[in-house]
Amino acid sequence: MKIKHLFAIMALTANIAGITAQVNKTFFVPKPGTMISQLSEEEARNVTHLTLTGKINAIDFKHLRDEFDQLQVLDISNAQIKMYVGKKGTYSDKFYVYPPNCIPAYAFCKLEKGTYKGKQTLIKVILSEKIRNIEDAAFKGCENLRICQIKKKTPPNLLPEGLADSITAIFIPLGSSDEYRMKNRWEKFAFIEGDPLATNVQIGLMGSLENEIIKAGLQPKNINFLTIEGKMDNADFKLICDYMPNLVSIDLTRTNAINIPEFTFSQKKYLLKIKLPHELKTIGQRAFSNCGRLCGTIELPSSVTAIEYGAFMGCNNLRHIVATGNRITTLGDNLFGDENSKLIYK
Repeated sequence: MKIKHLFAIMALTANIAGITAQVNKTFFVPKPGTMISQLSEEEARNVTHLTLTGKINAIDFKHLRDEFDQLQVLDISNAQIKMYVGKKGTYSDKFYVYPPNCIPAYAFCKLEKGTYKGKQTLIKVILSEKIRNIEDAAFKGCENLRICQIKKKTPPNLLPEGLADSITAIFIPLGSSDEYRMKNRWEKFAFIEGDPLATNVQIGLMGSLENEIIKAGLQPKNINFLTIEGKMDNADFKLICDYMPNLVSIDLTRTNAINIPEFTFSQKKYLLKIKLPHELKTIGQRAFSNCGRLCGTIELPSSVTAIEYGAFMGCNNLRHIVATGNRITTLGDNLFGDENSKLIYK
């Protein structure tokens, strides 16, 4: 049995873009607008994890958006964003004034064939404590953005559609949740104080999830991104239910679990994504009820035979549950509450 304590982005990278090899680069940019001159075209195309320090502006953001094809993680927490006035920035080649210390308008969203499209590779961004604004549509359409970490204790201004379509967990400094919740346009987001934390647990004995986590020097309540491999029983699911309120993502695909017990994930307000066990048979009553931020499409293994009462009640952001097999014989009432059924058969 062993446990690996990883930074959150490693888990997310494996889930969203696992086939892409991780390529890390760190650059100091001495003059705004000159970042691209420090890389070859091949480096720009292949880098996945980029840390920038020094001085950048809207010209640099345009290069990041348009030429960094594999960019998944961007850390600009120690970079200064300088003012730029001109046509070479991110705003559709229009003359525009880009203020300092602001993520530029359309930083990671551009017009393609009459439609605005966000940067699909982007998974995580880390923003400076000096950030003032996230400008119009800066991350609009960045549908895979899972972590937005802001180092600033007082919330920056979030302009219209700044994070539109981005289903992200907002990680902020300790003690700053109340200020963020009261700030205009931030009210719909959930805030987690502290740094993102992920862990990958391998379990040899059923019921030992808690022991393995504690052995690694972690507390269950602090874990945001969890991957479990091996043998699980009801005691392990009870730990998840009772002591892991801050889960954002969980991957159970490589466990032996055949049943998700009732209420296991109920009311986990930060939960965005789950991958189910390969041999799963039953989803218990209200197992995911009121997971209001659970989003996208969940694919059921072909082994599933039963989904009990209200399993996904209150999961208003969930698009579909896709049944891949023909073994389902039990469907409880009110699976999705008052909404029309989101269960489809593949």
